[in-house]
Amino acid sequence: MPPLLGIGDMGQMMTFLLPAALAAVIGGFAFRIWYRRWKKQRIEANRRVEAPNSYYSSKGVRQQEDRERWHGINMGTLHPLNREEVMRLLEVVDADGVSSLSPKDRLFLDNMTLPRMGV
Repeated sequence: MPPLLGIGDMGQMMTFLLPAALAAVIGGFAFRIWYRRWKKQRIEANRRVEAPNSYYSSKGVRQQEDRERWHGINMGTLHPLNREEVMRLLEVVDADGVSSLSPKDRLFLDNMTLPRMGV
């Protein structure tokens, strides 16, 4: 049977364990503070801020620009068949939004805008 620890042995063990535990707790807090600062610096270093007037824009902004451009089509210069189709598509855009158009319909409206018609 192993000998039991005496009171003197417990005192020696406590003088060793207490500072070791305290050092581990303080080291853990220090590591946590260091890691948070390091992570924050890393995120800030990788962050990209777009310049104003960037050519990137959100989907909502592009849809609003498309809607404004399509509503600016001069109906008087269009062939009657094209005029009817443009008016039908603009009614769809007004009722259901730009996202309800098919890619083919979007291309048709884009081709009817003034910059593409050379005017």
